[in-house]
Amino acid sequence: MKRVKESGAKFRKKRAKKEADAKKSQGALLKYFSSSSGSKATLTSSVASSSCSSGSDSSEQEEDVPAVAVESRSGPTTEQGQDEIDSPEVSQASSHKPAEKVNVAKKDIIEIVPFAPAEAKDVNLDDVGCWPSPMTDEVRTLLVRRGSDLVQHIDCKFADVVRSGTSTKGGTRKLTKEWFYKPLSNGEKVLRTWMVYSPSKQSLYCFCCKLFGNSDSNFASEEGFNKWWKLNPRIGDHENSPGHEQSFLKWKELEVRLNRKATIDQKQQEVFESEVKKWRDVLYRLLNIIQFLAKQNLAFRGHREDIRGDDSGNRGNFLELVHLLAKYDPLLMEHLTKIKLGARVPVSYLSPETQNEFINLLGQQVRSTIIRRIQEAKYYCVIFDSTPDISHNDQMSQVLRYVHIEGEKVAVVESFIDFFEPKGKNAEDLSNDIIAKITSDGLDIQNLRGQAYDNAATMSGIHNGVQARIKALNPKATFVACTNHSLNLAGVHAASESVNSVTFFGTLEKLFAFFSASTARWNALVAVTGQAVKRVTETRWSARHVAVKMLKNKFELVLEVLEELTDSSQTSETRSGASLLLTAMQSFNFLTFLGFWAAVLPEVDDAQIYLQQRGLSVDKCTQKLCALKTLLVESRDRFVQDAIDFAKTLCEKLGIELKTRRIRRKRRMHDDESFEDAALSHEQELRREVFASFDKIIQEMTTRFQQIQEISDKFGFLTPANLLDSKYECDLSHVLEDIDKDEFQMERKRLQQFVASSESEEDNIRGKGPLELLQFIQKLNLGISVPNIIILIRIYLTLAISVASCERSFSKLKLIKNYLRSAMSSARLSNLAILSIEQELAANIDFDKVISDFAAQKARRIRL
Repeated sequence: MKRVKESGAKFRKKRAKKEADAKKSQGALLKYFSSSSGSKATLTSSVASSSCSSGSDSSEQEEDVPAVAVESRSGPTTEQGQDEIDSPEVSQASSHKPAEKVNVAKKDIIEIVPFAPAEAKDVNLDDVGCWPSPMTDEVRTLLVRRGSDLVQHIDCKFADVVRSGTSTKGGTRKLTKEWFYKPLSNGEKVLRTWMVYSPSKQSLYCFCCKLFGNSDSNFASEEGFNKWWKLNPRIGDHENSPGHEQSFLKWKELEVRLNRKATIDQKQQEVFESEVKKWRDVLYRLLNIIQFLAKQNLAFRGHREDIRGDDSGNRGNFLELVHLLAKYDPLLMEHLTKIKLGARVPVSYLSPETQNEFINLLGQQVRSTIIRRIQEAKYYCVIFDSTPDISHNDQMSQVLRYVHIEGEKVAVVESFIDFFEPKGKNAEDLSNDIIAKITSDGLDIQNLRGQAYDNAATMSGIHNGVQARIKALNPKATFVACTNHSLNLAGVHAASESVNSVTFFGTLEKLFAFFSASTARWNALVAVTGQAVKRVTETRWSARHVAVKMLKNKFELVLEVLEELTDSSQTSETRSGASLLLTAMQSFNFLTFLGFWAAVLPEVDDAQIYLQQRGLSVDKCTQKLCALKTLLVESRDRFVQDAIDFAKTLCEKLGIELKTRRIRRKRRMHDDESFEDAALSHEQELRREVFASFDKIIQEMTTRFQQIQEISDKFGFLTPANLLDSKYECDLSHVLEDIDKDEFQMERKRLQQFVASSESEEDNIRGKGPLELLQFIQKLNLGISVPNIIILIRIYLTLAISVASCERSFSKLKLIKNYLRSAMSSARLSNLAILSIEQELAANIDFDKVISDFAAQKARRIRL
């Protein structure tokens, strides 16, 4: 069997040879510390006690010290009268010769490094292929001092490499001197100082990557890079790689520290900065395109997104906008041209994955700005509502309301935060989702002062609803049912109070269904009336008003169209539907409710529109609702009588017969004192039904708006009229934990004095609301004098009165996630929505921060 391990004698010979070679090479590194630079290396001493004699005060003993690698702790200095180290000039060819001894004065010896780095004794430092690995700091420092020009070997004869296999371009490849220079855009060439050649390994290396151990590159490997047929693009890829740039900067920084008079390679640095600026400019343009598409709710992707293909196909809005701007932007044109010509470009930043990264970063920046503002405001109110999307997934919309104070400007803001899919439909799951979302946003639930949801029992239940569960965690989180939903429900219940009222709205819905079922019918209606009938929906707040208004204004024309559609030339289905609608509409009952609802719904719709305003406060909401209720109560008899008169007039004009109702007489008991109105005529019965609907809407408003009226009364002392009235008694029993009662009373007197001294402002502020009072305080910089009053006003203004902001976000949801974009992820949907809804904040996004965050997310091929 063949022996694998060397014999003892052979091993001892080899070890003796190594020791002899090491002894011959001792002190060889001193040749690199010449005195040509004008500064002498001061030796530092750690020698034994024999190195210095205490009795030599006038004469200097000299000692033979081996020439070793030295380094000054305080920098190279030369002092007058001090002996200098004479370091003989040693040629490169003598790097392996025994080192000469140097005469050193003992008094100049401070510390001597007793030996050179062990890994540097037996190697040729002029050849990068012979450098030790791993490398110590001493050797690395020595090589940085020498620089890369001594090991670059740019003028030597490079070895040819034979490529294995068959190739149409020949098997033998050569390395030329031109590869050591990088061409610039203006035609100039810059020396690649990092590129060095090893004669022993016949390979290229990277000087800085070899020094600082960039193991990811072939230019820093043990064998180096010698595949000359791959010089393009490997040199460019390596030069632009993050690992190389980091190693290059480490090299230059160490060089500056070692030689204070030197500077970083300006040309190389300019190349780096130019590349960084170019890529940032490209990203600026792409971010602007993304921002534009998000603002306009447009799709990004296309059917075929081949960048290198022809321009005949539709590549989607994003790529098409990039190509459009490239026609007028040289930078984008250059970027696209390189990609289309098949040039080796590290990245294009045009992929769908990069689009999603940018959309996410832009959305997160807007979201973080809103959250930061809320944290500064401290108090906030949550508004949640849900709706199904095109993919039949439930999307919960999150809106936060807060008071934003910036200098003299005060605004009540309702900001959209997110769409997210709830995990369940019951109150427990929804409340857990809401609490988890608030916590993940970095908000303290104890600072929550308001909740606003719709009137669904799951959300508004007083025992087990979402609002009750959140109130159990924070009793100060006041719940306000959406006033728009409440007012709409009041109208819905009033409309279903009587049979004739239900029949009236059912006929309106059938009228819409009849005309919308056929384009011919629809066109016939529009040609005659100039308008289209509207659909009646219970959830859309203004739908009933629009439908009734159109029919009342164009009633005779609609009848004319229906009569034309009963002609024998029409289909049987059309004739039948038109005849039924004519019969239903040409009745005294229908016309009476048409006149009634045409008078009531405009007032309700006006209140609905008013309540949908952003930032509307509780006091203004209650004022509008009280005004509507007062109008309905005072106009009760007039509205009903006008409706009866309208129906009679139209019946006479159109020749509609007023049907008489057979009076059913009820047998009276002996003690029955009921009035004779038990036997009502047809008109009297209809009048009673109209009154019932009218009274129902007033009753519903009284019941449903009792809660918000209580909240308004509780904070009523914050209105300027009450707060500035010294005779008004403020009830602070419900807010004692947020403020100091005694300080509040002092601040109230102080504020009264401030307002009294401002005669021009007094008349204006007393008749206004808490928001105007807070703006007045901020305008006069009185915040430091009345902090408790400001706290209470902020809490009061934070309370939301409607979920209209969530409803507006649903409109954006329908535009963003449509039929052609139904597979959109939740994160992309949420970020596109916040960019579209919060357009003011999105317009002020700092693109530099976005690009920095983009570069920090993961290792990038391009330095940004």
